Parts: sequence; structure tokens; C-alpha cells
Amino acid sequence: MQIIPFNNINHKKIKVGVISFFLRNKTSIVSILLILLFISLYFLIDFSTQSLVAHDEGLYARRARLIESSDNWLYPPFKSPHHKTLGSYWFIALFIRLFGNSELALRLPSILSSFFCLISSYLIALKITNKKSALISLFSLSSMPLWIQYSRYASPDLPFVFCILLFVLFFLKSLEASEYMRQYFYIFISGLFASASFFIRSYMAFVPLIGLSPFIFFHLFRKEYFSKIFFCAGIFIGSIPTCLNFYFSYKQFGIIGITALFDFAKKQAVGEVGYNNLLLIPLNFFYLTFPIGILIIILFVFTKSNNQIKYPLLAYLYPLLSLILLLCMSKSYPHYYLFLLPSLSIIFANYLSSNSFRYFFSISTIRYLLFTIFILVSFILLLSIVNYKDLVIQYSHGNPSIVYIPILFLVLSYFTSIRFLFNIKDLRFNLINIFYNIIIPQYVSLSLLFNFGVLGNPNYKTKLFLKDDDVSLIINSNTIYLYSLDSKTQTLLSYYLPSSEVVDDFDDFVNHKYVITSDISSINYFNKSKLFKSIKKFDNNILLMNTSN
Repeated sequence: MQIIPFNNINHKKIKVGVISFFLRNKTSIVSILLILLFISLYFLIDFSTQSLVAHDEGLYARRARLIESSDNWLYPPFKSPHHKTLGSYWFIALFIRLFGNSELALRLPSILSSFFCLISSYLIALKITNKKSALISLFSLSSMPLWIQYSRYASPDLPFVFCILLFVLFFLKSLEASEYMRQYFYIFISGLFASASFFIRSYMAFVPLIGLSPFIFFHLFRKEYFSKIFFCAGIFIGSIPTCLNFYFSYKQFGIIGITALFDFAKKQAVGEVGYNNLLLIPLNFFYLTFPIGILIIILFVFTKSNNQIKYPLLAYLYPLLSLILLLCMSKSYPHYYLFLLPSLSIIFANYLSSNSFRYFFSISTIRYLLFTIFILVSFILLLSIVNYKDLVIQYSHGNPSIVYIPILFLVLSYFTSIRFLFNIKDLRFNLINIFYNIIIPQYVSLSLLFNFGVLGNPNYKTKLFLKDDDVSLIINSNTIYLYSLDSKTQTLLSYYLPSSEVVDDFDDFVNHKYVITSDISSINYFNKSKLFKSIKKFDNNILLMNTSN
């Protein structure tokens, strides 16, 4: 008789137990793994492949560092009146203090804010629609190219959106709370975030606040007296940093320290309407929200939602009023529309989760429209990686597989979606399955391209120049003078080289030991006179060393 070793028995029992546990909890385990993958794509970023985008990121970084190094974070550390409230730089300045001068410190506020925006938007969608629609809205929002881009961008845009979402979320919680003390607490916090949003994004906060005003006033006037008092108290408390910022600006610059903020707002909002912008806005909408922007128009035209949506003033009137205000502004940039993306994703999810067709030809029309779009996008992606091999190698830092694999993964998702469109066995195709089949690969692919610096890394040559052994040895122990550089390069170097100084006078130029310039005539002159020696060149710029000193 063969005796089975005790260790083998235990091993088999453990194996059987693990398998049975997995089978019993298969749905929960897969869900947890997907959530972990989703989160990891937000935070696993190779910051060695990142560089700042000029002008905005460089300007925000430089100003935030000035605030971080000052003793009073409410006192403007600038030489002239500033056109933004200091809250625009607070989060970046805080993370500079925690993590030092790095892309991690500059971009972490946006990364964290974007992640918590998704959670807040999901909770708002739960209150407006249902769990199925809320989940669709979360994936919709997280996959939009504009959202992914600014989730890794050093700016106050995502903290501002998070503030607006918290304002809405806590106001909704105050409407649904049964106890008076909870109502008072939630509505106080809501008012707090309403006024704090102005401190973070200055005049831009007026656009969503005006858009939300019908929804807020409709429900606020129906509340009893103390709720209104607590809401106003929250607004008052939240406005204290802004008032202190105004006070110190007035103390330093006089009345112009306050009017500069509103003069800038007037300049941006009032003036001639840029008709070129009216043509570019639809193109930007389709490109920066793809594929949600196209899908929502198709659904709106050919289907009707079967879901009953709560708070229509919030779901429909708020984004509509805000959009009208943005379109009426004389200057408009894509990131101005960021706060509308959660609303867009909720409306889209409401249509997608349950709908019926408007016309007898709706199914065939949607099929062929989507088929055309999928083929066109796949063709563009494949053509781009074939025709631009040199750029692929250049932007992938010599490792083209980090470009080819995500793009091919994305193209594969479009081809598999085509198969779902024309399912011969089942004439009724499922748009939700098609949506997930496209949107998850898009989120994964774009996140990887941004995380590894293929996208969102336009100034990597500047970083390579600064990391050069000879250059880093010089810049770490000497003051570098910047002469006749283009404004974007000057902005970046002013941040990356904290001890650098800008020189405008040619006579000052020749008296300094180390100078970075892009002035070709000066370079040629000094090459002939042998007054300066060339150390390193990047793009059209060159680091010179004065040999006479």
C-alpha cells in the first residue's frame, strides 16, 4: 500500500480551497483586479520621461515656487499686480514643498484631483440616474483624451473641477438628508466649496456657478431659513482666503492689485468673437472627447432615453447655460470646457444605458455610421505609425514598442467592435458592449502613452540637455544667464534653473561666465572672436562659456 506524504495532502487541499474560493468569488475578484489596474494607470508614471509644456506648465511651476519660498502664501510675491488669485498655485506650491522641484510635485495635484473627480462624478451620477449609468459615466469621463491629458498637467484646472463637483455633491446630499443637522452640515460644506472655487480658478469659477444658479436657487428657496443661513455661512468662510489675497494685493500694489484680476477677466470674456474659434470648437469637441462626443450625437439623433433622470436643472440646464457662456467669450481654450466633461459623461450614460430607437432606420444607420468611424480611425492610426516611423522612434526614446503595442491594441478593439456590429445570429446589437470594447482599450492605451512620455512630453530635448553630465556640473554650481531666448524656452529654463537670470542688455551678456542664448548673430560673432566657448547645444539654443573670465 502506497502512503501519500502529508505535505502532498495539504498542498492538494490548499489548491482545491483556493480554486473553490476563486470560483465562488469570481466576480468580486475580477472586479477588484480591474479596479487595481484602473488605479495603477493613474499613478504608475515614469517621471524621467516627462517634461513641462510651455507656456502654461512652466509659468504655473515658476509662480508656485515663488509662493512656496515666500513666508506668506496670501501675499503676492510678484513684482507687478497679478491677474490670478493665489489659490491657482497653492496645490502645486504645497507639493513642491513636500517633494521638491520635480514633474512629480508639479503634476501630482492634477493626478490626485482627477482621480477624486471620477469618484465624485460617479456619486453624483448615482444620485441623478442609476448604478448602471453611473458606471458608464465613470468610464466615459476617464477615457476622454482631454481628461487624460489634463490629469497629468501642472495646472489648477482639475483641482477646480474637483471643487465644483464637491459643491454639487454636498448640495445634493443636503437635499436627500433626513436629519436637520446633516442638512446644515452638507449645505455649509457646499457653500464652502462654491466660494473656494473662485480662489482656485478666479473669474473662470463664474461660468459653472452661473450655470448652476437655477438649480441651486430653485432648491434653496424651497428650504427653510436655517439652511439658507448655513449655505451663506459656508460661502463666507470659503471666501476668507480670497479676501485676504485681495487685501494683501491692495496693500502692495494699491487698487490695481485688485482690478488687474477683473481686467484680465474682461479681456478674456469681452471683445470680438473669434469666428475661427467657432469653427475649431466642434473639431476640438470631437477630437478631445472621442469617442463620447460622436456617440452622444448619434444617440441623441437616432435614439431616445428610457431612463427617468432626477434634477433636470442640474443634468441638462447647467451644462447648457455654461456652454452658452463659454461660446460667448471672446477667447476660449479647450481646458475651459473641462468642468463640463462630467456632465457630458452623465448625459451620455443616461442615453446609452437604456434607450429605444426613434426611427425604423435607426439601427441600420447607427451600424453603418459606427462601422465607418471605426474603419476610418483604425486606418488613421495604422497610417500614422507606418508613415511616421522616425517620429515614433524619436518620441518613444528609442523604444518604439511602447508606441506600437498600445496603438495596435486600440486598433484591435475597433475591429472586434465591428464584429459586434454585424452579429448575424442576433440582429439586435448591444451598444453597451461595443462601448466597453472601445473605451477600456482607449483608456489603457492613452494612459500608457502619457505615462511613458510619448504624449505630453514636448520639451524632452531641454530635459536631456539639463541632464548632460557636463551641463549639470556647470548649472549646479554657477548662475546661468539667459539671453535672447524664445519665450517658451525662457519660461522652461527659468523654472528648471532656479538660479538663472534673464539678461536683456548685450553689454551685460559679455560680462557673464555662462550664458544660454539662441541669438545666431551673437553666436557667430563670439565664435569668430573666440570670446566664448561652446559647451552644449540643444535645438536652436547653445550654452556658452566666457573664456575671458
